[in-house]
Amino acid sequence: MTALKIAKRPSLVSLVFDELERMIMDGTLKPGDPINEKALSDTNGLSRAPIREACRRLEQAGLVEIITNRGVFVRKISRRSAEELCEIKLVLNRHINKLIMERINPAQIAALRALVAKIEQQAEFGNLSRYYALNEEFHHSLIDIAGNARLSEIYKSLNKELNLFRWRAFREAPALEDSMSAHQEIINALAAGDGETFCRVVEEHLVATNRRILSRDLDDDVPEASPRRIAATG
Repeated sequence: MTALKIAKRPSLVSLVFDELERMIMDGTLKPGDPINEKALSDTNGLSRAPIREACRRLEQAGLVEIITNRGVFVRKISRRSAEELCEIKLVLNRHINKLIMERINPAQIAALRALVAKIEQQAEFGNLSRYYALNEEFHHSLIDIAGNARLSEIYKSLNKELNLFRWRAFREAPALEDSMSAHQEIINALAAGDGETFCRVVEEHLVATNRRILSRDLDDDVPEASPRRIAATG
């Protein structure tokens, strides 16, 4: 039997999902905003089926809610839900840190140093959007070093949900100097093989971030968003 030759390219549903997820993560679509299937279909020249399926996947990921007879809306996270997510992340992080210390190598430390240098450069330029993206990449890189793909997936999923609550805290109250100082301490501890200091600094950094996230609440009233074009599928 001849093997099927399946093209290795993202499906249309995946492309729509990735772009909508990006828009939610960077705050283009904010908590409470509607995702108008018809408007997106008309704007991008797509059928509504892949948009509908992408929205179902976003619902499964905890990023939107589908309300019968009303439509799809970016999910609002309550303060209590945010507190619970922060608690779960803290518990998972303690185990992840131990795995990182067991498995990290010099090449990975060098890559993290280079990434921290880029983060500091963007902070110096005042490019907050790029700073936040690289900051997320730094922490995801650390998680990946732990070498547990399922654990990494769960942790990143929690992070995305929490982003629905924290986007305003990150943009209105950046603590760039504290964050960059923590990054340097983390790298130095890893380079020195000092697991105790590494775990302490990472946990202190996470606790401080959680405190900053929870210090601000989202407004109850979020204005409706106008239809947006999906760049990846236009």
